[in-house]
Amino acid sequence: MKLLLTSSGISNPGIHNALLDLLGKPIEESNALFIPTAIYPHLTAHGAGLVDFAIIPHFCNPEFPDATDTNARIWAEKMTPTPVYAIDDESAVKVVDNQIDIISEGRWALFTPGNPEGPGLVLPKK
Repeated sequence: MKLLLTSSGISNPGIHNALLDLLGKPIEESNALFIPTAIYPHLTAHGAGLVDFAIIPHFCNPEFPDATDTNARIWAEKMTPTPVYAIDDESAVKVVDNQIDIISEGRWALFTPGNPEGPGLVLPKK
């Protein structure tokens, strides 16, 4: 299974390239894409049943004041033992089979079972 989970669609070149990589061909040559959207900052529990983690979209976006680092930690603690990725609108979670990669030109965090304090805010590699 191949998934590209975002909070704001194809918002930057890194996410666009990840989509092309998953498709294996240009977008215009693709027959079907399933693009659900994450409108509100809340846990998207278990990636709609397709993966074994949860996502908090719109992380640290001022237009979604509930999606703060503090609230993400609280929500993630309630999801134990499920890992929780908090991603901003410039980040995506790329899944190929069971391999998870973070594509980010923004901010994201991973909160893991038994450690809801997580690593805190994680910035992209430069």
